[in-house]
Amino acid sequence: MVSGIDRYFQIVKCFRDEDLRADRQPEFTQIDCEMSFIEQNDVIELFEGMAKHLFKEIRGIELNEPFQRMPWADAMKYYGSDKPDTRFGMRFVELMDVLKGCGFSVFDNAEYIGGICAEGAASYTRKQLDALTEFVKRPQIGAKGMVYARVEADGNVKSSVDKFYTQEKLQELKAAMDAKPGDLILILSGDDAMRTRKQLCELRLEMGRQLGLRDKNKFSCLWVVDFPMFEWSEQEGRLMAMHHPFTHPKDEDIPMLDTDPAAVRADAYDMVINGVEVGGGSIRIHDSELQAKMFEILGFTPEKAQEQFGFLMNAFKYGAPPHGGLAYGLDRWVSLFAGLDSIRDCIAFPKNNSGRDVMLDAPAPLDQSQLDELTLAIVEPEK
Repeated sequence: MVSGIDRYFQIVKCFRDEDLRADRQPEFTQIDCEMSFIEQNDVIELFEGMAKHLFKEIRGIELNEPFQRMPWADAMKYYGSDKPDTRFGMRFVELMDVLKGCGFSVFDNAEYIGGICAEGAASYTRKQLDALTEFVKRPQIGAKGMVYARVEADGNVKSSVDKFYTQEKLQELKAAMDAKPGDLILILSGDDAMRTRKQLCELRLEMGRQLGLRDKNKFSCLWVVDFPMFEWSEQEGRLMAMHHPFTHPKDEDIPMLDTDPAAVRADAYDMVINGVEVGGGSIRIHDSELQAKMFEILGFTPEKAQEQFGFLMNAFKYGAPPHGGLAYGLDRWVSLFAGLDSIRDCIAFPKNNSGRDVMLDAPAPLDQSQLDELTLAIVEPEK
């Protein structure tokens, strides 16, 4: 951008040190684009148009409505995820005002109580409900238990904690959840609101799967916007950039960099389809003073910032235009259109869960001739 090229795109291999999941590989392919003199809306309109073109040409699906734009705070509040699957409902309802103070210590001592309403699922058996409880108690999810309530045909509510709640109170619960006869209410609670929402997200997705609501031939597209600029790292004991330190803050939030940096929102955006992030990007910082401020908040001394990012700060001296962009994950798009559960199935030489290429058996030890050819040496650490 500094050189005067006003826009470019590239199809490129990326390598990231991330935990492996169905939609992640250490090596993947991006379609990356950057443009000068643009704002967030310009990027969104361009790539939304490209997405609609892909759906029409590849799947024969016309997407005529603008994609929903959901603030990050709403995504976390109602879905417990920054990539919500909006093919089905079951939005979270906060229940602290309804369920606290009735003598059930699990709820009385909780910071957060949230519920979902599964339409028509009141017929779930005790065995099925016990299986759901075990599901949320798995170490990967970490909930301590689950409370359920059935809305019976006559409108009365039967719950797993009946001895703590009167029918009048359970009717308040039914009203809060907008539940109807035949519906099933599932509730989780915890002492950390964000963690409990993420647990409830897993329960919601599992119920969506069991009830057949996650149809691979149905597509729900949206943009998640207004991400936090920073997040607190318990391990590091400081603020960290949620995306990267080169993302531009929302213009109206820049004054808070000095007073309340944790409240600053980023001019960043992700395209999410069926609960999968298929693309993401941001407007970039193009001002050296603002970039220096970002490094300061992240704990960089001026010397350390110059040492690691001096090339960037020096480039800004020549006048960088306002710029931004987005990168699509090519492998995720292919798996989405092909109805695959994992991007491994559409990548040549995918890596397994330990990061190995099982066909080439790589990585593997190098022999001395290979090291000599590349003038490399293996140095054992001192004990």
